[in-house]
Amino acid sequence: MTNKERLKVGMKLYLQPTGNMARRTKEVKEVTVSKVGRKYFEVEELWRDKFAIDDLRDVTEYSNDWQGYFSLQELEDDEEYEELLSDLRIYFGSIGRNRNSTNLSLDQLRQIKEMIKR
Repeated sequence: MTNKERLKVGMKLYLQPTGNMARRTKEVKEVTVSKVGRKYFEVEELWRDKFAIDDLRDVTEYSNDWQGYFSLQELEDDEEYEELLSDLRIYFGSIGRNRNSTNLSLDQLRQIKEMIKR
């Protein structure tokens, strides 16, 4: 189901601050959809802003201030995904080129390789 099909006037969305807005607040806003157009939608609480239907981000010439989610669970899943991805980048970025620079066994490396292949 596309975002266009899911968005309805009166439904609740959750906005997470991003970019410069995230520097000012970490509070997630619960908002109400007030208008749904062909490409954009609006919410009651932020009447000056419009949001793109395709990615639920506010439309701006600069960096986005808000990322929308249909549920708190969706937001939490996205945060967990980003955290896990960051952990993997840190971990795999720190693996050296020889046995002395990592604490992984050959078997562990083989298991990781198999999991990544799947």
